[in-house]
Amino acid sequence: MTASAQGSLRPRKKPVQARSEATVLAIFEASIQVLLLVGYSKLTTSCVAERAGVSVGTLYQYFPNRQALIRAVLERYLAEMSASIETECRALQGRSLDETAAGLVDAFIAAKWKRLEVSRAMHEPLVEVGGAELVRASAAKGAVLVAHVLRSCPEIGRDDLEPLAVFLVMACTSMLQAAFMDTVVDKETIRTHMHAMARGYLREMRAPASDSRILEKPRLRAPDLSGRDGS
Repeated sequence: MTASAQGSLRPRKKPVQARSEATVLAIFEASIQVLLLVGYSKLTTSCVAERAGVSVGTLYQYFPNRQALIRAVLERYLAEMSASIETECRALQGRSLDETAAGLVDAFIAAKWKRLEVSRAMHEPLVEVGGAELVRASAAKGAVLVAHVLRSCPEIGRDDLEPLAVFLVMACTSMLQAAFMDTVVDKETIRTHMHAMARGYLREMRAPASDSRILEKPRLRAPDLSGRDGS
């Protein structure tokens, strides 16, 4: 993506007061509703502004065009998902392999199903708003969280946990992506299959019982899961 294209996707300003934050949230929710009603091809800033109960001029104070608006909606959604996964991961430190596998899967499912309609709404405009890079960044953050949890599981017994974390995140996100695009697959069915996938993968990839290596310093920076940093 060129520098000029990237610039056109940036918000004009960010809300700093409670009132302006509420306005932007209303615009975000209206954007999702319009996407679901008419699709991205028919979405206009005028429609979004009307549904949000604000003027088009107010919307343009924050976003220069519809692409910048939808990119901001996606960015906020991914940040909410990451925060949800991080919260769930705090309770998984030092758990057994089976508990770790199930807990990680449940964390991803809970984050995805919390705003499933956003995932469906964002599917069409993803390419046009440069969403792939945002999704990759979110997945990388998820892999750091997963690696931190895996490092605390004594049954895994490996120090090269980054590849395991990356592939586990890829598997979870891919299965969830397929599931929410298929209205026939319900939440509990996908949960059962994802549990089996994660358990089998971690059991297969854990270190042999004879390998008693002490875990070395992680190559990925372990996130602060205590909540003290305000995240």
